[in-house]
Amino acid sequence: MRHLPSGLRRALLAAGVFPLLALAAPFVATSRPWVPGAPGRAALTAPVPYDPDAVVLEGRLSPPGRAHWLGTDELGRDVLARVIHGSRVSVGAGLLAALIAVTAGIGVGALAGFTGGLTDRAALFSIDVVQAVPPLVLVAAGAAFFPASGLTAPLLIGLTGWTASARLVRAEARRVGTEDFVESVRAAGASRWRILARHVLPHASGSAVAGAPYVLADAVMTEASLSFLGVGVPPPTASWGRAIADARGSFSEGWWCAAAPAVALLLFLLSARALGEALSSLESPENR
Repeated sequence: MRHLPSGLRRALLAAGVFPLLALAAPFVATSRPWVPGAPGRAALTAPVPYDPDAVVLEGRLSPPGRAHWLGTDELGRDVLARVIHGSRVSVGAGLLAALIAVTAGIGVGALAGFTGGLTDRAALFSIDVVQAVPPLVLVAAGAAFFPASGLTAPLLIGLTGWTASARLVRAEARRVGTEDFVESVRAAGASRWRILARHVLPHASGSAVAGAPYVLADAVMTEASLSFLGVGVPPPTASWGRAIADARGSFSEGWWCAAAPAVALLLFLLSARALGEALSSLESPENR
């Protein structure tokens, strides 16, 4: 970590906060005490001692204060607890979708760029078809045919978000395929698949890996949009997009219900973009 550029270290730390928060959500925001005390009391409670789905109607739309740091929503649920648990859905779905998209893009792009011919033309046609339709439209249309769950959205987002990575890797694979060391390996009798897996793929996938944070940001934004439209994870599961959608009806009375998840989403997008810029700078020709 100390040998990394300072800009990359800062970007990694900023972007890493949200996955860590998602992992720690069940322990950070829960009504169950960390250390039980006397009957009916707790010796040590969680920093946010509320369950995200606990409905307390008598405390609905309470403004931010000592009891509820970010207030409560229209059902009396703690907003901070829902934002923390919402990161599990939004960030988790984004990470899975980005993994699927980048992996598929690297595989398709490397195969198309190295083999050329009919495979390359078929890959380019598929990329053009997928990119001709806005990703949110494709994902929303696909979600109509599958039951809402925590896996449906990331799978659909990943299967429609691979095209940018595929274009980058295809271009790099075409360049690497003409390098002298590849020609030497080919002349030595190595098979096409061995050359692709051992020599072309490692050298061609760097640009896609550097662009993965951008794919992640787009995936999280798409998941939030799906949840906002009501085709994401089913209620009452907390997610940033659904929290913003639920706050529309009570915005004049409780602006904090929408502000908190919106700020969390914005901060994550900014941190992911910053990480992408830091990684891209390492891939630039002058830094190679």
